[in-house]
Amino acid sequence: MDGSIAYPQQIAGLEVGQGAARDFYIYILDDMIENVSVSAPALVPLFRSDQQLRLLGVLFAGAEEELTIGELAARAGIAQATASREVARLEEHGLVVTRAIGRNRLVRPNWRLPWAPELRSILVQTVGVLGRLGEALSEVQGVDCAFVFGSWAARHQGEPGPFPNDVDVVVIGTAPLRAIRRACRMVELGLRVDVNPVVIDRQGWDSPTSEPFIAELKAQPLVPIPFEAERDI
Repeated sequence: MDGSIAYPQQIAGLEVGQGAARDFYIYILDDMIENVSVSAPALVPLFRSDQQLRLLGVLFAGAEEELTIGELAARAGIAQATASREVARLEEHGLVVTRAIGRNRLVRPNWRLPWAPELRSILVQTVGVLGRLGEALSEVQGVDCAFVFGSWAARHQGEPGPFPNDVDVVVIGTAPLRAIRRACRMVELGLRVDVNPVVIDRQGWDSPTSEPFIAELKAQPLVPIPFEAERDI
């Protein structure tokens, strides 16, 4: 991921300095805020439509890869024509980059935006992996709290390495593993990522003399999964 700040030196054919270019990007963000749609989720009242939010969630909060318009539409769960229209708007604002390969148009997030890391964080917490897991697990009885661990958590916290194709999840509570797997299956279908859950009871998790597996889990990066309702964790 290229997180360097690289503002354009030319806007609408005019030579500009770094300060003016930065102001231009702020103007774009303000324009997006002014075009909020009532259909956008309340947690992220920033984008012009729920469809746009879903597309950005797939691109910025998913695996770091280029996708065709058709693949992007399928993962976002919207019509291909709608995806094509919204991608054009996003590209106009500089949030995504596209290129043509034959008849296909490939789309990728614009990681050169100075606020791309912050945008990714918002999307991951809401419509991305963490948000989807939190929404799914909120429906399961007996879940006290949950964390993502393993490679995904390590990448999320900034450790270098390839972006993983699966997500390891530890659930604390008394929920049956079968119910957890069923909930995670919905996330897998929506984000096209494998989810590997394990369940640990609260006593075992809180014990000062934890089993080796639990001690190993606690020693590595753990990313809390946000739930829709406040829970006692």
